Amino acid sequence: MKAAVFHGVGNIQMRDDVVRPRAGPNEVLVKVVACGICGSDLHIYRLQSASSEAMYSGTLRVDPDGHRIIGHEYSGVVTELGVGVENFKVGDRVVGVTAGGGMAEYVPVPVNPYQIAHIPENVSFEEAATTEPMADSLQLVRKAAVQPGENVVVFGVGIIGLGVVQALRALDLRVGKIIAVDVSAPRLAMALEVGATHAVNAAVEDVIEVAGRICGVVSNAFPPMKPPDVAVVIDCAGYIKHMKGPPPLQTALQLLRPRGGRIICFGAFEDDVTLNLMDLINKEPAIYGSIGYLPEELAQALDLMARGRVDRRRLISHQFPVEQVVGAFEMQGNGRAIKVLVHPAPPAP
Repeated sequence: MKAAVFHGVGNIQMRDDVVRPRAGPNEVLVKVVACGICGSDLHIYRLQSASSEAMYSGTLRVDPDGHRIIGHEYSGVVTELGVGVENFKVGDRVVGVTAGGGMAEYVPVPVNPYQIAHIPENVSFEEAATTEPMADSLQLVRKAAVQPGENVVVFGVGIIGLGVVQALRALDLRVGKIIAVDVSAPRLAMALEVGATHAVNAAVEDVIEVAGRICGVVSNAFPPMKPPDVAVVIDCAGYIKHMKGPPPLQTALQLLRPRGGRIICFGAFEDDVTLNLMDLINKEPAIYGSIGYLPEELAQALDLMARGRVDRRRLISHQFPVEQVVGAFEMQGNGRAIKVLVHPAPPAP
């Protein structure tokens, strides 16, 4: 079968000599129609970073040298049932989530509510391939526990950050200001389209100063300080080594108002970072990590798409056949694309 195989940093190749897998016990074999390129895919492609290595530790190896198929967010059609499978049948349209293997014509998927779900009839394969990142975004919003009127800053408005903005609007949380922060003009423009009230380009603007103008400042704090009136920062950027400036987590600490502020961290860290943590003491914020989602959030993401509460199609900026996977990765990593999909196989007739 055809598959996009990772051979090392900066080296991903389409191969047509990969052995087609079979469905094991309590698994289904999915013919993959669309697979998204995730930020973690880029981390491993650019640096083979430790965080991404951990994510792909169980990925199917395709040869003795350890080369493997990446891609973990995809949609397709069930073509084979393993022993013990219930509630799925050949021909079902499904979302699959695995630790890699998605950029191939076929991938085995364990049957459990974290890793597979039926696609509603009115949701396309392309939209459905964005289900996993939308579920991640829903978890970030749940953990943030945004209260009516609170101002929120979202760092990094790729597919996850844009999903956060969409979720804040779709769930009718009566949020105050939603400030999108990025260095990509197309992504910032999209953030405004899907519900952000303001967009800040961190490459050319002082994020803290601009947030203070937008949200006002807190002037009666102790110790004396005048931070912006920001209650929540959701960090979908993490730390990218080639980006200039402080890591978003440092800026998040400076952005928060004193007492009761929350930072939710999702973006991966490509290397160690050095932080000034006095604001952790002076402001007493809560900092939460977030990875993945609850099974009900995977279902919720599909339901929001089916009911038209979120428009995921507009976030798909580019699509490539698997034969052009190198171009797909170059496009996803150029800082202008939003979501790039790879198509390993055409839909079943």
